[in-house]
Amino acid sequence: MKGSVLMSNNNKELAKEILENIGGSSNIHNISYCMTRLRFVAKNDSKVNVEQLKKLPGVLQVIKLGDQYQIVLGGIVDEVYREILSMQKESIDGKDEGYSAIAEDSSKKTEEKGTVKKYLDLFLTTLSEIVTPVIPALVASGFIKTFCVLLSVVFKVPTDNSTYQILNIIADTLYDFFPIIIGWSAAKKFQTNIAVSLMILCVLINPKFSNLFATMEQVTFLGIKVTNVYYPCSVIPAILAIYFLSKFEQILKKYLPKASHSIAIPFLSALIIVPLTILFLGPIGVWGGNALSSLFTSLYAFSPILAGALIGGVWQILIIFGMHIVLLSMITVPNIARFGRDTVIMTHAPSLICQIAAGLAVSLKAKNPEIKRNAFALSLTSFFAGSVIEPVMYGVNLKYKKPFLFVCIGGAIGGAITGASHAGTTAPVAFSLYTIPAYLGPGFSGLLTGVLVGALVTFVLTYIFGIDESIE
Repeated sequence: MKGSVLMSNNNKELAKEILENIGGSSNIHNISYCMTRLRFVAKNDSKVNVEQLKKLPGVLQVIKLGDQYQIVLGGIVDEVYREILSMQKESIDGKDEGYSAIAEDSSKKTEEKGTVKKYLDLFLTTLSEIVTPVIPALVASGFIKTFCVLLSVVFKVPTDNSTYQILNIIADTLYDFFPIIIGWSAAKKFQTNIAVSLMILCVLINPKFSNLFATMEQVTFLGIKVTNVYYPCSVIPAILAIYFLSKFEQILKKYLPKASHSIAIPFLSALIIVPLTILFLGPIGVWGGNALSSLFTSLYAFSPILAGALIGGVWQILIIFGMHIVLLSMITVPNIARFGRDTVIMTHAPSLICQIAAGLAVSLKAKNPEIKRNAFALSLTSFFAGSVIEPVMYGVNLKYKKPFLFVCIGGAIGGAITGASHAGTTAPVAFSLYTIPAYLGPGFSGLLTGVLVGALVTFVLTYIFGIDESIE
C-alpha cells in the first residue's frame, strides 16, 4: 500500500513537471496516450522544452512527428495522463481513456507551411492518432485468439466445441467490424456526430448491402454504378467518410437555421454521405489502402527473404516514430481477417528479441556497475512485459547508438530467415513468451531460427564493439 502511494506521488510529480515543460495547460492543443506514449500537439512549439523533458526521471524519450510530440513513458503513461488532465484548469474535450479531441484548426500549421512533406506528416500523424485508441481492443482480440490456439493445440479442445467457438467469435468480432471501430475514433478526432458516423459505416458492412451484389447483376444508385469492394477490416474508407462528414456538418451548421440543426443535420448528413461513401470515398479508400499494403505484400510475393530483411531491419525505426501501428492496422489486421494469418509484417518478430539481446550484451560488456545493472534490469523488463521493448530500446540501445544499429542488422537477418520459412501469426500481437501459440503453424521452426540467429548476431556484435560508457 505504501509503495502504491509512493508511485502515485511520483507519477503526480512527473505529470506536473511534464506540464510545466510543455508550456502549461494553456499550450495544449490536444492530448492523448497509447500503450507507452503520451501524445500531444502544442499551440506554440517555442514553449515546449524538449531537452528538459528528456531529462525528467521516468521519461524514456521525446519524439516529434509532424506537429505531434510523443513522450515515451512505458507502463505508467495512463496514470501520468490522468494526472495531467486532473491538473488542467480548463477541461479538454474528449476526456475518455486513450483520447482527447482535436480542435478544428489542427491543420493550420500544415496549411501555412504547405509542403508535400508536411502534408504527408499530417496524414501519417492523423492515421496514427485515429488507430492508437483502438490498440487496447486489438490487444484484447489478439490475446483471446492466442488463447483459442492454446486451447486447440495444447489442450486438444475440439474446434466444434461451443465454448471454443464463442471465444473464437469474440476474437474475430473486431476484424469483422473494424471500420466501425475506426469510425468511432475518427469521429472523435474530427469532432463530428458519433452516432451518425457509426450509422454511415454500418452500411458498408451490412449483410443486406453486400447481398445486393450477389443477387443483382449490377448495383446502381441514381444511375451511377456502385463498386463491389470488400469493406470489413478496411481503415481508409472509414476515415475518409468521417472526415467528409465532419466537413459537411460544418457547412450545414453554417447555412441552416439553428432551430433545424437537431433534425436537418443528421438527416442530410446520412442522406448525402452514405451515397458519397459507397460511390466514391469507399472504393477510393480501399484502393488507396490496397496500394499501401501492396508495397509490402508484392515485395513479399516477389521475395519473402528480401521482404523479411527489409521489414525486420527497419521495424525498430518505425516504432520510434509510431508508424508501426499504421502498418499493423492496414496490413496485419486485414491479412488475418481474410486469410487467417499474416506472413508479411510479422517478419519483424525477431527484431523485438534483438532489442533484448543487445541490452543483455551491454549488461555483460559494460564496466560501469550502474550501466550493467540498468541494462540488465531494462532487458528483463522488456522481456517479461511481453516484448514491450521501449524500456530497453530508449534506456540502453538508442542511448548508446551502436547497439541499436546492431539490433537493425540482427532484425534484418532474423526477418530474412523468418520470411524464407513462410511463418505467420493468427493474431496482431507482438512475439513474446506469452504469445507463442499465435505463431504456431507452418514456418514456426523457421521463426524460432530467425529469432535465435538474429538475437545471436545482435548480441555478438554488441559485445564485440561495446559502447561508449562516457555517454550520460
